[in-house]
Amino acid sequence: LLQKTKYINKVIQGEFEYPLVDIAKNIPEKDISNLYYKENNEIKKNNQRPYLSGKELDEIPFISEFFKKQLDIYKYRTISEPYPFMDIMTGRGCKWGLCTYCLWVHTYIKGSVYNVRSIENVIEEFKYIEKDLPHVRSVMIQDDTFTDERIMEFCEAKIKAGIKIKWSCYARANLTYESLAMMKKANCLNLHVGYESASKEVLKNIKKGLSRETMEKFTHNAKKARLHIHGDFALGFPGETVESAKETIKWAQKLNPHTAQFQLMIPFPGTPFYALLKHNGWLTEKGEPDYPDYSNEQIRCLAKQAYRSFYISPQYLYKAIRDPYYYVFLRLKAIFRAIPAMFWRRW
Repeated sequence: LLQKTKYINKVIQGEFEYPLVDIAKNIPEKDISNLYYKENNEIKKNNQRPYLSGKELDEIPFISEFFKKQLDIYKYRTISEPYPFMDIMTGRGCKWGLCTYCLWVHTYIKGSVYNVRSIENVIEEFKYIEKDLPHVRSVMIQDDTFTDERIMEFCEAKIKAGIKIKWSCYARANLTYESLAMMKKANCLNLHVGYESASKEVLKNIKKGLSRETMEKFTHNAKKARLHIHGDFALGFPGETVESAKETIKWAQKLNPHTAQFQLMIPFPGTPFYALLKHNGWLTEKGEPDYPDYSNEQIRCLAKQAYRSFYISPQYLYKAIRDPYYYVFLRLKAIFRAIPAMFWRRW
């Protein structure tokens, strides 16, 4: 980036809060950790500072306080959350941290690292939202994955504090039933879950670290706990074929999460997934997967088929009849936008 631009002369890599403060204080560039900068047309790279500790994360002002002052939250929607909603993070990084396609674990907080704010600090932010943003109807916790231990501690503290606001989070598909039941008790609404693929070979290639059977058991337990699931499935991984992609589509129907998305995989620079495709010449000019026996056009067609199979089905019709507000009226905009993508417009 610095080599290609005329106007940008410095870039912060990784956590940016303290380096930004140093820049604002006019600290010499050579003394600012996490900084890349230009000096006489040469790119200089400084040392990386350690990841922020829990204590340092607690010292950062609440993002919800910033949003209240700077954003009109009524301009932001997501179909999985009551409107309006609030995004927060309670920690950085991913406890698993090995998935080859994940941008964040290879470029931001790298590896199997999950540094967290104290539960007391998180509860204070929830209290702030309830008191100072009473129109907010739910909170989306944007941590890469919420772990069993973290879930139990947070839910117990939330219940004890008498905080009623609904919330959702990203979850790895191996949480215990005890955690899921506690989440429901603490007024959790929705889990965003990365299932990715039904193929054992693909799951191994991308270092997902979960078996199909484990994810099926998790799904059963989440439904038993009466939690909604938004399932993330993906097409275009190394080792995938037309046949295994179709199996993933069938598996999504079998799992039957409340809602689902079928994403064309994006190989992000900096990830092992991208490096593998680039090394083998498996990228289109636009940087999309394109394999010798599994073309980009086939991947695109299968993604359209996946959406049609999931949303134009007796299963989804049954859900829509039982709860038309949640499955139809709440999603009208998304439905109208999806129709061209599913049928006639290039993905």
